[in-house]
Amino acid sequence: MTSTEQDGAAGGPDRRTALQLAATAAVSGVLATGTGAPASASAVTEPSAADGPLPAVQAEPVADELAHYYRFWEIVQGRRLVKTHGYWAFDGPRIPFDPSGVHRLVENPDTQRLEEGSAARRASERCDRAYTEMLRTLNRVFDGHPEELRRAQKQMEALGKQARALMRMPSAPGAKTFLAPAFQLAEDR
Repeated sequence: MTSTEQDGAAGGPDRRTALQLAATAAVSGVLATGTGAPASASAVTEPSAADGPLPAVQAEPVADELAHYYRFWEIVQGRRLVKTHGYWAFDGPRIPFDPSGVHRLVENPDTQRLEEGSAARRASERCDRAYTEMLRTLNRVFDGHPEELRRAQKQMEALGKQARALMRMPSAPGAKTFLAPAFQLAEDR
């Protein structure tokens, strides 16, 4: 737990924590807008720190819906990604951020650190199993079985529901933080 978490609102979260919290808050938006399958802002390339300000990049004809990667990138940039005159750039409306509205989650969740047999451990293990199965399905999709993509998308949706249930569980009795998915590979049993 960071000193910012221990001190609560005293001084507010630092930028890294704020971005992590904002990204976590965006998960519900990602789930609502979809997984960003084929029709997304594929023409946007990630800048490096040496590149300086992000230039507009040539846009290909794509749907208006952005993949979740770009939604998170919008949070980091602090602006919406918009298409203007055939180019994508972070020139859209500013993205407001209110840290008081963010669900406080534990840092670096680890299923193995949770008490064996506890409800928290079981819920975290369910998330880990769902995550592992989703990765296996995605691996099959990219290993020559594209017909399994819809199955992977359904697994993502199911994982989202399990993760939200886990994030409603306090990290400890009386704690101000809540559990979070560990996204650890589940052992084969």
